[in-house]
Amino acid sequence: MQRHSVREAAAGKWPGILAGMGLSDRALSGKHGPCPMCGGKDRFRFDDKEGRGTWFCSQCGAGDGVKLAMLVTGQDFPAAALEIERAAGVVQPFVRQPEQDEAAKVRKLCQAWAEGSKLTHGDEAMTYLAGRDLEIKTVPDCLRLHPALPYYETRALAGRFPAMLARVVAADGTGVTLHRTYLQRGHKAPVSSPKKLMAGKPVSGAAVRLFPVAECLGIAEGIETALAAAQLFGVPVWSCISAAGIQSFEPPAGVRELIVFGDHDSNFVGQAAAYTAAHRLKRRGLVVTVKIPSTVGDWLDQLSADAGPRDAGNCRYVLRALPVIGEGSTLRRDAPDTLRSDAKTGAGKSVDVP
Repeated sequence: MQRHSVREAAAGKWPGILAGMGLSDRALSGKHGPCPMCGGKDRFRFDDKEGRGTWFCSQCGAGDGVKLAMLVTGQDFPAAALEIERAAGVVQPFVRQPEQDEAAKVRKLCQAWAEGSKLTHGDEAMTYLAGRDLEIKTVPDCLRLHPALPYYETRALAGRFPAMLARVVAADGTGVTLHRTYLQRGHKAPVSSPKKLMAGKPVSGAAVRLFPVAECLGIAEGIETALAAAQLFGVPVWSCISAAGIQSFEPPAGVRELIVFGDHDSNFVGQAAAYTAAHRLKRRGLVVTVKIPSTVGDWLDQLSADAGPRDAGNCRYVLRALPVIGEGSTLRRDAPDTLRSDAKTGAGKSVDVP
């Protein structure tokens, strides 16, 4: 069967087809959850856009129903196509409830952000960060603490927890969504997925801007990992949320040198993402360096193992002291005036999404 005709036959029927291939109801629920390929706890989402069986995993990548069927069954295209064709003949089209529109998503994002407050020393979020060996002297203004954010499991309210909210910002400075870290007594909340993104705009290329825009900038996957890399190397580091975020990162105007603080994963996902991003951005003319921990883990693990400072390499704009965190709308004082002007036009500010 030809590739295009397989997709035509299966259009609108992917939930039933994939369920017959062994995918669980949870995997096909449309919510973030465990990945059926790599096993990550909250990396996978089956969104089935336009009935094409589309999906996304922050480690495995993305694709349509045909690719997902091949990955979960281990079959090549001809074998998978034959199985899909047989199932498509008996499975009824799936009718999914319409997703909330963009305006509804923005309203929820704005409400959650408005209900949060700036982090203060001793609160749940700052206690959590301090417990991870992170020294936060100046509170990031891109982070807030929500006192009791609802947590849902398969659309049912499972409880309310304090949550650290982080603004995820696109390269042009506009907000796209919020990242949530659910907390309890200074630790991650006892839930299956304590870290989640809220529904919002596409996050490809975006980041949590924990520091001002600078000519030399670092990026890492998680928020805590970015703060750890900044603490170890003395350079401003932003969080791209995931390995996929590292791969798609788009630096804003004014960035000339980039340090990619990749994860050291046993399956090489973190390393591959770091070098893919480095290759792409190097070809654009940026000076790019990749730094990977010497042992399996991320830079937060390295900080916890030994808290000594590290060498940032050949970065010409290495900060002489750890920069103020969170002033996402300004560049460092010693940056050229033209770059400061660029930053004032939208580094971390947003009109429609907080």
